[in-house]
Amino acid sequence: MSNYSSMHVVAVPSRSRWAVALCSVLLAGLAACAPVAPAVNPAAAQPASAGLASTAAPQLAAPGPAARAADGPLAVPPNLLPLTRPAGQKRLTMAASSQSYWPLSQYFETQRNQAYCSVATSVMALNALGIRRPESSLYPDFPFYSQEDFFRSIDPQVANAAQVSREGMTLDQLDAALKAFPIDVRKYHAADLTLGQFRDLIRQTTAHGDRFALLNFRRVEIGEEGGGHWSPLAAYDSASDSALLMDVARYKYPAVWVPVAQLYAAALAVDNVSGLSRGVVIISRRSN
Repeated sequence: MSNYSSMHVVAVPSRSRWAVALCSVLLAGLAACAPVAPAVNPAAAQPASAGLASTAAPQLAAPGPAARAADGPLAVPPNLLPLTRPAGQKRLTMAASSQSYWPLSQYFETQRNQAYCSVATSVMALNALGIRRPESSLYPDFPFYSQEDFFRSIDPQVANAAQVSREGMTLDQLDAALKAFPIDVRKYHAADLTLGQFRDLIRQTTAHGDRFALLNFRRVEIGEEGGGHWSPLAAYDSASDSALLMDVARYKYPAVWVPVAQLYAAALAVDNVSGLSRGVVIISRRSN
């Protein structure tokens, strides 16, 4: 029997409409980078005595830490190592493949809304490439790639600010959008790569300062809260077999080292919009 069966509800149709709307929001969030409320810990939702049936009407539980808005950045899962810790910094200095970190860190962006992870990731990498920059509406005297101007040269049928602000972008969509810029773009669905190929791709890319790996992944596979997300990878450490994820949702999580096997699993997660795996987009300067 449903938990709601003992509650007297008059406006049933309104509940149906609410459920449909909620499902739409959740699917958009799982598909890309749209905002998704933190999930409630299933263990905390279990009754104190599972073997006793309650005859009282269901009560709404008081919101716990996972059910309310965060007071600040969320707790970093124990399997991840924040760059801000001494061990995280030491790993960066010891990593052989870390050349991507330096230009990316100079242009580190925070996504301007909760669905703009793909845009912030792209702008960060475009500026870091050192290519010719467009006129900026933010800084009229200084050419610069910005999240505000990102869609100016992109076909609105491929991607536009209004749509992306609601839904984010899929792997194929960002690949198509980035081809509007004077760069080389290569797309890799994780399902088309083995773990070894995925690792080699990250290792080889992060060893350069003129090409960057933009990762599309699902947070839950690396132990974080949320759905689909985009962020650049800035370094690879062979000793720990981990990569440095420069999270553009800096209000939520810091830059962290993530085991490559977990990043691969997160990139394999199917995007609900495309029906395909997520993956990596590699951008670089055009060869002459």
